[in-house]
Amino acid sequence: QVDTPPTCNNESKMRGMKNLLQLGDSPPTMRRSPRQLWWGGLFLSSLIAMGSTFEAVRMQRYYSPPNSTQRWAVGSITTTFLLAFLSLTLQMIPQAAHRLMGTKLELALIFVVSAFACAAVGTATNPATGMAINASGGISFGNLYYSTWASFGCGMALLISFIRTERGMDVSSELKSRGKRFRLWVILIITTLIVMGSSASSYDAKCDKDEDFRPIQYCRRSAFGVSAGCIGCVISLAVVAIRVSCTPRENGQGNKKKIVFAVECISSLIMLCFYCFAAAYLTSEEGPGAPLGNLYYSTWITFGLIFFVATSCFEEFQAAKLVYSHRNQQGGDVGEGGFSSIDLSNHGRPVDWPDNENHVPVESNLQEENGFRQAAPPVGNRSGSVGEVQI
Repeated sequence: QVDTPPTCNNESKMRGMKNLLQLGDSPPTMRRSPRQLWWGGLFLSSLIAMGSTFEAVRMQRYYSPPNSTQRWAVGSITTTFLLAFLSLTLQMIPQAAHRLMGTKLELALIFVVSAFACAAVGTATNPATGMAINASGGISFGNLYYSTWASFGCGMALLISFIRTERGMDVSSELKSRGKRFRLWVILIITTLIVMGSSASSYDAKCDKDEDFRPIQYCRRSAFGVSAGCIGCVISLAVVAIRVSCTPRENGQGNKKKIVFAVECISSLIMLCFYCFAAAYLTSEEGPGAPLGNLYYSTWITFGLIFFVATSCFEEFQAAKLVYSHRNQQGGDVGEGGFSSIDLSNHGRPVDWPDNENHVPVESNLQEENGFRQAAPPVGNRSGSVGEVQI
């Protein structure tokens, strides 16, 4: 009698093959998140901010009862820390990281973290609360002040990184393509908002009292800071909106380009004069921006930015004068591709162009020296342009 081989071995082999097939359907190998560094920075900064917030609240409760602002500060920064810790933990688990990275869940998590970090900055750096900044507007608790701002910065970096890597919208490249001066106008919107909000907080901290106990000079300068921030923000928003909506895409729009450039020059000149006085008026000894704080930093940053904007406008205006004077000297003849570039380094600092298409078009004299010259096309086909707005 011949013994038949047992079937258990065949069944075990079949199970092994099924297991291998199932392993082939498992999630791919865990890859590192492009935002892991920013999540780590948010975790560390929120950890420092949370410990500093607990210490500040504990010190304040010695001489004042607990209030809603303190509870909101503790809740917002603690939530930011817990969400950052949760995100880092999930990224270390392959199955969880596969379902988190680049999904709508991560986007929602970034939005919530950014919102709570913004709330933490607003509550901790408000002079009326006296946590990171005292009633005079100066920094009284450096760890809490800088760590909350660092948390907010990491939250914004996470949002920009997600939009770039997962939605294909590179905000930084888009701003760079429009030129340096456009980027400065966008930053001015943020800094002037901080000037306005910080001045309003300083006014509420010291001037919301009876007239007999109100510091007159301090309150006047705080009110002026609110006006300066509001006017600067409106002007910056208007310039950015004009630059975005009136960006020339075709030739033959010379008048429109000149109007846009004229508006930008006038706006920068007005803001430069305005913030020359504001920087001295707000950050003097009796001003609300005298101590180091939000108002001090934002006022001087705004002044520096608008100075660079005005300088860029002046340099572009000088370059345009050089181009048009050279065009008039040559009788208005322009090559097929516009004017050829000439060296402007002898006429001042080089002009910052947003890309290679916005070059300084000036016809070169080298062709005349070699004994030939190209024929001029019709006036409507000129592609010569100067600067960011292509005047």
